[in-house]
Amino acid sequence: MNSNPLDRVRKNKVPRCERHHAHLTPERRAEAAAWFPVGHQAQMAFLLARYDNNVPVLAAVLGTSGRAVCRYARGGLLPPGPRLRRALRRRVLDLVCPGCLADRAVEEARQAERDVRRAARRSARGRDRSGR
Repeated sequence: MNSNPLDRVRKNKVPRCERHHAHLTPERRAEAAAWFPVGHQAQMAFLLARYDNNVPVLAAVLGTSGRAVCRYARGGLLPPGPRLRRALRRRVLDLVCPGCLADRAVEEARQAERDVRRAARRSARGRDRSGR
């Protein structure tokens, strides 16, 4: 029996793009594969560019040190460990997967609608209080 907790994948921890993979057309899969950077150094450089070269933020997101992020982006001698490789892959896939991008756009639209409704409620409550 394998009791290593790192080998178990909880349902809520599976990257969204892996759940999307079954629903993507072959053209969309090829498109995502073309966007995916090959190699750990390229993936780290891609993430650094997406995070505006903010090393401390990327280090916190990946759960490693800032020195390690810089070292792997420059092409350090040793490859990252398995936990960091999984984190890199998951973050990059979330940024290049067409299904994830579509889900993110839908969620941003919903959040914008919520913000508009919230602002309307606040302004309506503000008029009631000032009208007294």
